Amino acid sequence: MKNWFIAVAVAIFIGGCSTAEIQVDYDPEYKFSSVNSFSVVYTNQNDGKDFSRDRISKLLSTYMQEKGYRSVEKSKADFYIIMHLDVQKKSQIETNYETIGIRPAPYIYLGATRPPVGVYPSLRTTGMIAMEPDVRVTTRTHEYEDGSLVVEIFDVKENRVVWQGSAKDRLSTGYSQEEKSEYMNKVISELFKDFPAKK
Repeated sequence: MKNWFIAVAVAIFIGGCSTAEIQVDYDPEYKFSSVNSFSVVYTNQNDGKDFSRDRISKLLSTYMQEKGYRSVEKSKADFYIIMHLDVQKKSQIETNYETIGIRPAPYIYLGATRPPVGVYPSLRTTGMIAMEPDVRVTTRTHEYEDGSLVVEIFDVKENRVVWQGSAKDRLSTGYSQEEKSEYMNKVISELFKDFPAKK
């Protein structure tokens, strides 16, 4: 695949807060008309609670059949749909600075001229004091998960990958099963929208 590359990146929204980055690349010289049947297989580094392998596998099979290809046993397939699914736990540190007022800051004045602007005589000492902002610093750590799905079309006879699509997203929590299914439908639909249909 190193001699060819065609890619597209899009954002898919669900609930106004989740986005998926979609990328697709493929061999423009490959003749998809030469293959008819497929089988979905998958390899996982780990399982993610927000991404169901079975749900994605069924969606992939459905979309390919809508394109005119037949789902068969792995031993009889012209090509494999290889699914790689991975979820990584990550953390992000956020620091906020909030000004809550002003406070005196020690300032020793020894000169014979007037003190600098903002410096006022202290009523309790023989020196001078300056005023400075009083800042409150708060730090929070956010835990989240990054999910990635990679789908490859592997020609069995030619023994090579001829098409690849990927989706990456920061996984959100609190969605219903219906919303998750809707989201995955949009992701798979976008991945395969330009995939050649069987004529």
